[in-house]
Amino acid sequence: MNPQIIIAAVLAAIGFAGGFGTAWKIQAGNINAKEAAHAKQELANVQQSAAADIRRLDNAITAQNAATTRSVALRRDRDSALTELGRLRLAVASAVQTASTSPATCPDRAAALGDVLTELGRAGAELAEKADRINSDRQTLIDAWPQ
Repeated sequence: MNPQIIIAAVLAAIGFAGGFGTAWKIQAGNINAKEAAHAKQELANVQQSAAADIRRLDNAITAQNAATTRSVALRRDRDSALTELGRLRLAVASAVQTASTSPATCPDRAAALGDVLTELGRAGAELAEKADRINSDRQTLIDAWPQ
């Protein structure tokens, strides 16, 4: 075989391989750029998701704190109503004692009315407390709902 042909073939093969090497480098660069862009997009998605989770958690915490404040106010109002009920009970008892000098039916009637008033006050306070708790729970759910 002619040595010149062999040398030309070897040089052509080296040049051809070098061209492929450059092509592979360009292709690898394109792939790396696409992977970097994909990684950046994934990071942005994770950051947005985390921010949304934090906002939802903040809303829930704020709603729970508001519910706790409402609950304290409701208990204070209930205690005030029960104190007023006790005061009314004492007033009725005083009226019964005062009425004991009247005809015999007055003390019995006043005692019965006092019992009715006491029971009515207690039932009203319980009903108001239940209604306030329901309203507070409703407000907590509204405040905690994602916006």
